Amino acid sequence: MWSGSEITELKESLLDLLFPPICLFCRRDPWADRNFFLCPSCLESIRWIDPPFCHACGLPLPAAGLEQAHYCGRCMAGPPPFSRARYAVLYDGAVRDALLRFKFAGDLRLGRTLARIVISAFHEHFQPDEHDLIVAVPVHRKRLLGRGFNQSLILAAALSRYSGIPLDRTALRKVKDTTPQVMLPRNQRIDNLRGSFAVARPDAIRGRRVLLIDDVRTTGSTLSEASRTLIKKGHAARVDVLTLALRDQYLGRDSTEPEDSASA
Repeated sequence: MWSGSEITELKESLLDLLFPPICLFCRRDPWADRNFFLCPSCLESIRWIDPPFCHACGLPLPAAGLEQAHYCGRCMAGPPPFSRARYAVLYDGAVRDALLRFKFAGDLRLGRTLARIVISAFHEHFQPDEHDLIVAVPVHRKRLLGRGFNQSLILAAALSRYSGIPLDRTALRKVKDTTPQVMLPRNQRIDNLRGSFAVARPDAIRGRRVLLIDDVRTTGSTLSEASRTLIKKGHAARVDVLTLALRDQYLGRDSTEPEDSASA
């Protein structure tokens, strides 16, 4: 007598034989990895964020001569409002193209692979018993109506199912429709986001250890403002941050690209 898992595996094998699965990133070659649904070439192209990185903000540190360094100069001068931030991968190549299709072309199938990347980073950097609640960086109602979904919430929901940490979908709200951060000079980004978030249900946040999920980190201002709001307005005990992709000066990319935004 076959078990349910054996029957499911047989069905998947037959479907793979009749309809060869296509890599979700390149959409050309068959995928060869059941965890990420990617072909070997696309899987190999992912640039994971590896140590050394700052223990607070999570940004990469120079490898040469800093083996004992734990914090970057900026965090030593003024710690961020969150306790720790960690990033899964660099925002470039196939990851960047997939995230743009996911967010702006509505290719929701990519959510499976992008969520698996977030889950892998969670497994690398955190433990399930470190957090009481998962919260996604929200989007403004106007942007939500136009797009139809919050990409960060999709990633957060998948992580919640994997980890067993409860997900709160409504406690943190975006109350100000801000200009995308990448469209502004650096000296205007903090003012642009000030007061843009609110805690709708403080009782859901009070005293909780929160893991905040976002899709892309561009300047860090969005993550800082959302974390600050959760702590000051929601009275969270602690906020950690986990972001799918890191996009900033470490990539050598122009930070004024118009088509994507960490706060969009």
